Amino acid sequence: MASLAWQLAKRYRSTRHTSGFIRFISASSTSGIALGVAILILALSVMNGFEQALKDRLLTVIPHVELEAVDYSMADWQRKVQMIAATDGVRAGAPFIKANGMLRHNGAVKAAQVRGVELQYEQQISALAEFVSQGSLAGLNEQQIVLGQGIAKALSIETGQNLQLMLPRFAADGSLASHRTVNLTVSAIVSLGGQLDYSQVWVDISALSRWLGVPEGEVHGLAFSIDDIFAAPQMARQLGRLIDEHVYLSDWYRGQGHVYNDIQMVRAILYLVLTLVIAVACFNIVATLVMAVREKEADIAILLTMGMAPGQLIKTFVLLGWLNGLIGSLLGVGFGVLLASTIEQLFATLTRILGSSLLDPSIYFIDFVPSVLRWQDVCLTFTIALLLSLLATLYPAWRASKVEPAAILGQH
Repeated sequence: MASLAWQLAKRYRSTRHTSGFIRFISASSTSGIALGVAILILALSVMNGFEQALKDRLLTVIPHVELEAVDYSMADWQRKVQMIAATDGVRAGAPFIKANGMLRHNGAVKAAQVRGVELQYEQQISALAEFVSQGSLAGLNEQQIVLGQGIAKALSIETGQNLQLMLPRFAADGSLASHRTVNLTVSAIVSLGGQLDYSQVWVDISALSRWLGVPEGEVHGLAFSIDDIFAAPQMARQLGRLIDEHVYLSDWYRGQGHVYNDIQMVRAILYLVLTLVIAVACFNIVATLVMAVREKEADIAILLTMGMAPGQLIKTFVLLGWLNGLIGSLLGVGFGVLLASTIEQLFATLTRILGSSLLDPSIYFIDFVPSVLRWQDVCLTFTIALLLSLLATLYPAWRASKVEPAAILGQH
C-alpha cells in the first residue's frame, strides 16, 4: 500500500486535469521554497566569508592580547616576553611603545596613533608584511615610517617621500609641555582595509622611545599572538597574572569585537528572516493541498469505498505536498551553491562596471564580498525546508482522510 500512496501522489501531481489555479499555487510554493533556500545559503556563505576575512586579515595584524604598564613603562621586557611566550596557547610576543601624533606633508595634516615596534619580534605576531602595497618593511630604521593606505592617501604621499611627525611631550604632572617634530621617510605603505588604514602608523621602537623620553630599554607594554583568538579575554587575564607589576589588560575583542559581533548579529537576523520566508512559502502547500482535496473528493471517496485505509490516504497527500518542498529545496540548494560559489566574481565584475566598490574601504576592512560555502549550512537549510514543507502537509492530509464517501458519492 505504501507504493500505491506514492503512485497516487505522483499521479495527482502530474495530472493535467488539475485546475490552473491549483497548479499556479503549487508552482508558487515550489518557487518560494527554492528562492528562500538559495538566498539563505548565499547569505550564510557571505557571512562565513566575512568572518574568515576578519580572521585572515585583521586578526593576523592586530595583537590578540596586550599587557600595558600602568606606570607608563615596563623594564626587562625581553625576559618577560620569553617567559610568557612559553605559556601554553601563546604563539609569540613582542614589545611596543605607542603615542598619538600628527603627520604633516605639503600642508596636509593627519592625526594617527604611532606604534613603535621591534621588527624582529613584531613579525612573529603580525603578518603586516603580507599587506604591503608599496615599498618594503625589511630593515625598518630610525629614520623611516610605515603608513596605512588611508593615511597615505589623505596626505597624498608615496614611498620614498618625506613627512613630519609631531609628537607631544608631557610634564611630570601629566600636562602637555611641548611637542617634538621629526622628519621621516616613508619606507612602506600597507593596505589592511577598514579604519586601521586611516588611524595607525609604525616606526622603530628605539627611535620612538628616544623621541618620547621613555627610559632606555623600557617599553610601554607587550603584545601577544595566541592560538585560540576567541579565548583572548581569558588569556589576557591569565597572562596578566604572570607579570610581577600592574598592567592594563586588553584584547582584540575590545577594539575590534564589534566587527565580529556585527557579523554574528547579521547572520542570526538573516537566518531568522529567510527561514520565515521559507516557512511562508511552505504554507502555500497548505492552500495547494486543501484545494486539491476539495477537487479530488470524488476520487478520495471511491478509494475509501474500495477499502483504502485512511492512513494510506494521509500518506498520499503528505507525499503530494512534500514533493513540492523536496523539488523546491533541491532547486534552491543547487541555485544557492552556484550563487555562493560565484558571488565573489559577480561582485568583482559589478565593481568594474560601476568603477567603484559598493563597500567603502574606510568603513569595512575589505572592499570585496567574500564567500565561504560550508556544507553543514547547506544541509541544515535543506533539512529545515524539508521539515517545514512536511509540517505544512499534515493538516490537509488529515482533512482528506475525513471525507465522507456516502455524502460525496451521493452528490455525483
